[in-house]
Amino acid sequence: MTWTTRIIQILLAAAFVMFGILKLSTHDLQMEVFTSTYGYSVGFMYIVGAVELVAGVGLIIGLWHPRVALLSAGVIAMIMASAMLTHIRSHEGMRTSVLPLIFLAMAIFIVVKSSRGRERERH
Repeated sequence: MTWTTRIIQILLAAAFVMFGILKLSTHDLQMEVFTSTYGYSVGFMYIVGAVELVAGVGLIIGLWHPRVALLSAGVIAMIMASAMLTHIRSHEGMRTSVLPLIFLAMAIFIVVKSSRGRERERH
């Protein structure tokens, strides 16, 4: 794994651990956005927060176990694709979708690099 991949993985891990903690701690802003803006339930916010936290921790573990990084980055890619659709569906426009798009690109980068590393291990 290259240093570039490790740095991106660490940054993505830190972001998702933080996002997960914010949602699980019932931060007022998160609750307002999830319920009023997006129309989701508080229970769904907790589920998303838990998945984000686990995926972020998985990226950290993935520094030593590439399979875990591959799985965690794949989960984050799905979450970010869904987040982009949520922003667009709630008529917030592309401006609010830029950050999820960046995180999606980072997650896809890790998936590609992790899967290439696994291919090299097989040969």
